[in-house]
Amino acid sequence: MTQTERKGTGSSALLMVLAGIAIVALVGLIVYAALNIDNLLENLVLIGLVVLAAIIIIVVVVYLLMIILAIPYYAAKGESYQTNVDYDLDDVESVKERGGGDDGKKD
Repeated sequence: MTQTERKGTGSSALLMVLAGIAIVALVGLIVYAALNIDNLLENLVLIGLVVLAAIIIIVVVVYLLMIILAIPYYAAKGESYQTNVDYDLDDVESVKERGGGDDGKKD
């Protein structure tokens, strides 16, 4: 039989509530600043666009590097295939010819 122990989660719940309050306060501060400081909203949008462009450029560079590095990996990995088998179409049997005893009907 397994034994389980319960541990209180009050401290993590309190931290989540405090994080939620901090996020709401931060959003309120940003809205207040955007309404009261000249050109702040335009500057925030410009900063957001620059950050977004940087993220897109980084993602594209990473994908290009992955594509470039995949080619030598594929070349070094090689292929694996079976050499001691013969796949001849004359050896293929029909399911009806095998007579496996299963007529395909469900009980």
